[in-house]
Amino acid sequence: MNENKLITLTDASYILGYKSYRSVINLTNEGFLKTYTLPNTRRKRVRLSDVMSLPNPEKINQKKSD
Repeated sequence: MNENKLITLTDASYILGYKSYRSVINLTNEGFLKTYTLPNTRRKRVRLSDVMSLPNPEKINQKKSD
């Protein structure tokens, strides 16, 4: 995997399983991801390696209460 490959916020949201890129914007605002801007565009990008290195949430098995 190319360590410096930049992807769109929409692509990052797809990889992370979010329905909207706005969740990725929240991650950038909270400091979990750094954004980059390419020349001649205002659209922000994130590093694929940064997205892939985010921790995965664990699923919690809940027992049915009787």
